[in-house]
Amino acid sequence: MELILSSITTACVNLLVFSFIPFLWWFFRHRKEISFFKWLGFIRPQLKSKWWILLLFAVVYYFFYTFDFTQWISPETMEYLENSGSVSVNAFAGIGAAAILPAFIENFIGNGVAEEILYRGFFCKRFCNKLGSVKGILLQAVLFGLMHNALYLLAGLQVGLWYHMLMFLFTGMAALLLGWLNEKIFNGSILPGILLHGAGNFINSMLMAFSLM
Repeated sequence: MELILSSITTACVNLLVFSFIPFLWWFFRHRKEISFFKWLGFIRPQLKSKWWILLLFAVVYYFFYTFDFTQWISPETMEYLENSGSVSVNAFAGIGAAAILPAFIENFIGNGVAEEILYRGFFCKRFCNKLGSVKGILLQAVLFGLMHNALYLLAGLQVGLWYHMLMFLFTGMAALLLGWLNEKIFNGSILPGILLHGAGNFINSMLMAFSLM
């Protein structure tokens, strides 16, 4: 129960933090034109590209997600991270089925919904409107990668420059793919990105929970 409450708290805090700037921007500039959620991209997904492009995306994302970039990280760094209380996924390590509900809450709401609101719902759409879709998607991906670097620094994790570079590339590429999925393959809906983002994190948590990685 304690872990569930902790996950609910984390999810609520993340939603508030990541929605704060988008809400203020919408409230002062767009509230008379469109509802907040529709403005962010909480709309019914509609495929606007060819079906084979979506299939190609699925193949690319699968190989990207299953690629083990930890093979490029020293065993000492991996051991340090696995034993750190500052790495949220470690809370689910080895506890089996007890991790399912709290991991679902944290991964789909605290990560999937909250982060997609700010990065693909707010930043990506604003940048795409100003700079064009390709530059906009790239820029939000850079910010997403830098955010993960910043979180590690704020948590005081001593992982070194090489790990930060890999973290930036991995999370930035994920953001690039999610932005492309929403804006170029679908109709600007952020729901596909939320589902894919949440599912990816949830699978990783389950692998940790059942000691499969």
